[in-house]
This record gives sequence, C-alpha cells and structure tokens, in this order.
Amino acid sequence: MKEVSELTTFNVQRSTFNVKSSPVRPQPIPTFEIGDGFEVNLWAEDPQLHKPIEVNWDAQGRLWVASSEVYPQIKPGQPATDSIVVLEDTDGDGKADKSTVFAGGLLIPTGVLPDSDGGCYVAASHQLLYFKDTNGDGKADEKRIVLSSFGTEDTHHNLHTLRWGYDGHIYMNQSIYTHTHIETPHGIVRLNSGGIWRFDPYTDQLEVFTRGGCNPWGHAWDDYGNSFFTDGAGFQGISYCVPGAMYFTYAGARREL
Repeated sequence: MKEVSELTTFNVQRSTFNVKSSPVRPQPIPTFEIGDGFEVNLWAEDPQLHKPIEVNWDAQGRLWVASSEVYPQIKPGQPATDSIVVLEDTDGDGKADKSTVFAGGLLIPTGVLPDSDGGCYVAASHQLLYFKDTNGDGKADEKRIVLSSFGTEDTHHNLHTLRWGYDGHIYMNQSIYTHTHIETPHGIVRLNSGGIWRFDPYTDQLEVFTRGGCNPWGHAWDDYGNSFFTDGAGFQGISYCVPGAMYFTYAGARREL
C-alpha cells in the first residue's frame, strides 16, 4: 500500500470475545438443499457478531465481517456502534471461537476488504476508509479516508462487495438508487446508478469498470481472470463482466446507464 503522509489516530471501544468463556445458546439450523459432497455447519453466530453485511477471508484464514447492529435504518441521534469484526477458529474444530473488534465507531459498514499489510478497507456510508493495525495487537489504531462522496440514497445500495482483482486493484459495487460524484487527484468520476468501480490503491486512480445492473451484489473471478457479477433484483442472474459494458438496470428497462 502507498505510504500516506497524514494519518488520523483514533480511539474506539475495542474488545476480544472468547466463545469458550461465554457459551452461546444453540440455534436451530435451517434446512438446506445441497448437492452431493457438500454439508452445511454453523461456524459463527451472535454474540460473536451482529448483522453480517459483508465478509471476506484473509491469508491467515480469518473471516473479516462488516457487522451492524442498526442496519438498515439509522435513527436520529443513533450512536455509532457498528464495527469490523475478525473471527478465528483457533483450535481447528471447524467453528469460530475468537471474535475481535478490529475497528469500531461505525454506522452501517457495507463492505470490508483485508490487505496483507495489517489493515483493511471499509465501505462506510459515503466513504471508503482504510484502517491499519500498526503495533500488531490485532486492532486498528490508524484510520484514513481514501475516497469520499459515494451516494447514500439507500443503505441497501450503498458501496459494497469489495474485492481484490488479479491486477491488484480494488473492485467495488454500488446499486441502482445511488448517485456518486467523487473528486480524485485525477479528476471527477461519476456513476449515477448501479455498477462496478475499479480503484488502484497505489495511484488513487478510480474508474467505472461496468455500468448498470439493478442490484449487482456479487463479483467473482475464475482461474483465467474473467469476472462475473450477480444481480439481486430483477436482472438475469449471473453475467459476464465486460470492461466498459453497460447493462440493463432491470428487466424491460427503457434505458441503460
């Protein structure tokens, strides 16, 4: 990651929760229809985390969670109690037994993406933030605003689905009711509906990767570098990501954005 001359030090309430010392009441597991050779097990649950909005794994096998108590609506005067939680299975039994609040003081974080430098990128309202652990205690002690002025018209559609691409860029989604106008060192970039962003964290170059899709929530790559996104509302399931393409915002739409 690029070195930054100005970093803001912050203090938040941080804690580590050990499941073994605080037993969790077993919850019924839903009935799933799964393919041959697969099984479903409960890996983590409340109070290890609250509403999990997005998750991503790191190279150490830890699960990073954008966890919210207040999603989807923020009430007037609502305290900022949401957090980024790191879940670990320390004894290898297939269940998370350690939950650490890496960063707190957030309101509805909708995306989290760990890096290899002791930090993570967080989609939080109109901002893309970067938190870093500089002393190795597993908890963030520095915070930086990376990008600002993402649209916030609908918490369901705010910046989300943070992914590392094979090219070292960060890919991020937003959904149909969001209007974004961001000023970067390279100029203003706009996206007035759903779509996928591509961001270079080393040069601060931001661009629109694809436009359209009503609610493009998923984004994944195959072994050949091709990427695909899914639409959560009214589109056509899984679509191939063509760089620069413009997709219908919903079935029967009269226009493309």
